[in-house]
Amino acid sequence: MRTGVAGFQSERLKQLRLAFGMTQSALAERVGRASGNISKWENGLQEPEAEAFQRLCEVFGVSENWLLEEPVDTAQNTPFFFRSQVSTTSNARDIAELRLEWLQDISYKLQESLEFAAVNVPHLTETNCQMISDQEIEQMASECRQAWGLGIAPIPNVIQALENAGIICARTTLGHLKMDGVSNWYELDQRPYVLLVADKANGIRNRFDAAHELGHIVLHRHVSKEQYEANHALLESQAHRFASAFLMPAESFLREIRWPALDTLLALKSRWKVSVAAMVHRCVDLEIINDTTTTRLWKARSARGWVKGEPMDGDFDFERPQLIARGVKMLVENPVLSRSQVRQLLGLPVAILESLCSLDEGYFDLPDQSQVINMQLRKRSARDQFFSETAEILGFPNKK
Repeated sequence: MRTGVAGFQSERLKQLRLAFGMTQSALAERVGRASGNISKWENGLQEPEAEAFQRLCEVFGVSENWLLEEPVDTAQNTPFFFRSQVSTTSNARDIAELRLEWLQDISYKLQESLEFAAVNVPHLTETNCQMISDQEIEQMASECRQAWGLGIAPIPNVIQALENAGIICARTTLGHLKMDGVSNWYELDQRPYVLLVADKANGIRNRFDAAHELGHIVLHRHVSKEQYEANHALLESQAHRFASAFLMPAESFLREIRWPALDTLLALKSRWKVSVAAMVHRCVDLEIINDTTTTRLWKARSARGWVKGEPMDGDFDFERPQLIARGVKMLVENPVLSRSQVRQLLGLPVAILESLCSLDEGYFDLPDQSQVINMQLRKRSARDQFFSETAEILGFPNKK
């Protein structure tokens, strides 16, 4: 009788299979076992024997430790906020949520040796989203700018502003064109996380998506899952208004709108780094155009063929998250851990790991430039067994 690998985490196997878009039958064929075995492994009814376990690690490219490491029980009660939820499938939302959970796991492990910037995010304490007014939304957008020293000018880099405030960000492809982003306050480290989807967006769209997710973080910090599910459209409209107010403050943006025409707005696009459509919405929010003018602008925009894409959309580079990447590089270059040790610690497939950490493709295949300090590794818990007991906590200053 074959003995199963003790400590095997069935839920993590299911996560991997779904993330890779694999059926149980397809995985069974790759591993050389019956699909019934895969079902039993995923449901915790049976543990794979050593040979099959090793094969699972090879198929998915994960470390053995990752499939044996019990996920931290955070009793997560805060909702995951999805951009464009109405038009996305449940599978797309599941994969986006899973990737964000993996990002949170990566960050939590790195924080054992890295001291990230403290969270500095103004937020409402309101639990009833229906009580949040437009005036409060405008005020909170202004408070974020004031807290972060952004003034009232266009924001050069939205992602950098979020990361400087202690928000962990990542941008990755999911294989779903109707998903734009997801955000969540992680209860374990009391830190907000944002995952932006790179499948279809341009640089302008990604900036707005980031500001939209910030809106959820700021406005809906204390909104329950039940409130979110019952009021999704309202919460989305609130986050949308926040993003507009954050990117286009009324007092400075209004000074530059001499006449609300498409060509006027297009001329402002490179300065404010927002779409013409976003500027039209902002003009509506600020009540500087009436219904007749609004309809005229939308019809003119459609007539010019700008619905699926506007002029200059391709002129803006994507803003790339840097916080996690800098953390990994700090550990490798100090040197505290080698690239292979970081891979073992974080455990995920290399391609997914490099993407969530915003590292260049092939980063973990590069040779280490320095010899890692010889340290005796401690075994305190599954998530920190690769760190030295005497390793220093590395300071992690904000990037200005």
